[in-house]
Amino acid sequence: MRSIVAIAKSVGGLIPLAMLLSACASAPTQEMSNARQSVQAAHEVGASEYATHNLETAREYLARAERELELRYFARARHDAIVAKSEAIKAHNVAVAVQAARAAIAASTADADRLAEAEALLQESIDAARQGRDRRAVRLAEEAQRKAEEPATAVD
Repeated sequence: MRSIVAIAKSVGGLIPLAMLLSACASAPTQEMSNARQSVQAAHEVGASEYATHNLETAREYLARAERELELRYFARARHDAIVAKSEAIKAHNVAVAVQAARAAIAASTADADRLAEAEALLQESIDAARQGRDRRAVRLAEEAQRKAEEPATAVD
């Protein structure tokens, strides 16, 4: 006959496992909500214009997650909702960076050469975003913004 301590140890070891399995088996309502909100936020800041690749990827993963949720494939739905949120955040970041660079260029007092460099960097950023290269797009947009915000140099 097993001792009470042995039974308690075996049950105690099963409780964390049971909790983990029940978490995996539950509907990913928070993840789905986060993904929906992230896609909406990206759309609202103009990601459909500047980061179409990432935004469309986010929408595709979200739609897939919704189908999987209906089929009660909760682990898959959770994963796809997390990917959707990640892609939507990337799209949001690109759109915000491009818009900030555009605003800096519009308000710039930099000389014509520096302004032309900023505009070229901005165009490269937009091209990178359209190719789904979000990190490069953000980096180039930030560089364009810095270039546009440099103070005008005095001519001797």
